[in-house]
Amino acid sequence: MIEVAAIGEAFLNVITPYTLFFLVLGVVLGIVAGILPGINGAIGISLILPFTFGMDPATALIMMLGLWGGQNFGGGVTAALIHTPGAASGAATLFDSYPLAQQGHAGKALGLICIASAVGWFLSTILLAVTALPLAAFALRFSAAEYFAVGIFGLSMVASLATKNIFKGALATLLGLLVVTIGTDPFSGMPRFTFGRFELMNGISFLIVMIGVFAVAEVLVQIQKGGATEKIAAYSRALPSWAEIRSVVPTMLRSTGIGMAVGAAPGAGGSIAAFIAYNEAKRFSKKPDEFGRGSLEGVAAPESANNATEGGAMVPLLALGIPGSGAAAVILAAMILYGLRPGPQIFTQEPVLVYSLFFGLALGAVVLLIVGLLLTPWLAMVVRIPKPYLLTGIAGVSFMAALAITGLMFDVRLVLLFGVLGYIMRKLDFPPAPMILALVLGFMIETNMRRALILSDGDWSIFVTRPISATILAVAVLSFVYPMLRSVIRARRAAA
Repeated sequence: MIEVAAIGEAFLNVITPYTLFFLVLGVVLGIVAGILPGINGAIGISLILPFTFGMDPATALIMMLGLWGGQNFGGGVTAALIHTPGAASGAATLFDSYPLAQQGHAGKALGLICIASAVGWFLSTILLAVTALPLAAFALRFSAAEYFAVGIFGLSMVASLATKNIFKGALATLLGLLVVTIGTDPFSGMPRFTFGRFELMNGISFLIVMIGVFAVAEVLVQIQKGGATEKIAAYSRALPSWAEIRSVVPTMLRSTGIGMAVGAAPGAGGSIAAFIAYNEAKRFSKKPDEFGRGSLEGVAAPESANNATEGGAMVPLLALGIPGSGAAAVILAAMILYGLRPGPQIFTQEPVLVYSLFFGLALGAVVLLIVGLLLTPWLAMVVRIPKPYLLTGIAGVSFMAALAITGLMFDVRLVLLFGVLGYIMRKLDFPPAPMILALVLGFMIETNMRRALILSDGDWSIFVTRPISATILAVAVLSFVYPMLRSVIRARRAAA
């Protein structure tokens, strides 16, 4: 009875004009963020997060989720029009959307991208509502040792999947863990690595690092590249027909399942899900020869998958407190800032909030479908913004967001410092995603490791004698070693 009342209250909260306004605003901002080069979901959410302080937590989170979903669609827009994905999740979309646009069917390509994005987003929300509660019930059996193992598993997945060079991914992860140690020791209360600066007593905010490593670093990269905005291809306003939409429904359903599964794996992300879905669509297609030449299935598959990862990433986030992607990591940081702690208890302590997020996600998919189809004829105009104005705007918003977090100029300097660090990492091909997720997971890993050792009187065997903890750690080791074994096997086959 209490659960039914919570569902009803959540539904009424979401359909209020106040919440719907910010949901639509989030989707629109997400579409623009996806179109603009260098602004992905994590950056977009981190930029608006400081401006949500004082808002109702459920409304603020729903707006962020709307931005996340809209960004995936926006990334496909530039992939279809200028052969450059506005976000990493749209990389696989350009294989067929751009050829389709060059054939004079850009409206059809954009319309199909919008529809596939909305379908993947909506269906993954349903799967999220079905799977999150059972997983949360299972997670109630977790203690400090199990949460430590889950954190290690998340880091191992990020280090192995974020880059072709697993050692660079591991080094980026260690760098993030090193930054986590700055501040006050959570058990002794003593300052560590603060260098006498009171501004570092509370540690370095994950948002400061996020804005610097992603947004400011992208500005520096784009300044170095120089050049003008690419010419936009002419396109028609004709949207896909019902027959064409029906022909790709099986592909969208299959790709949604792939995106949901991949998104639930910490660190995998929409780009990986999109490529997997694209390959599977080609393997199951009756016309595989059309892929790469403007195949409708080749457009629908990656877009359904990369939007479905949003629902997938929310499963470990809500049930375990583990972000499944960079954007989910920002959502986690936002929930912590609002005084919320994701995990099994959130379903009993904050049921209205959880169901509000479910309804908000579902309505966000509908909003994306409507807004995306209405804006399709004019979306290309956004990419005509001259690069100098675009980069100046990104840098200005980044520093304003940093100043809004604590009001200290010290944080603005930190953003610039981490921007330079992010630029160096980009030039040396070090992935920033492992470092960011290490910042989010590091505190949980350290505190639960030390808590487990306290409970076991310093006996390290507690992590391998408990069945669940030992299993998770074993999977983490396998996920870290597997990419290396796979590369060795491929090298031997190539030599043979």
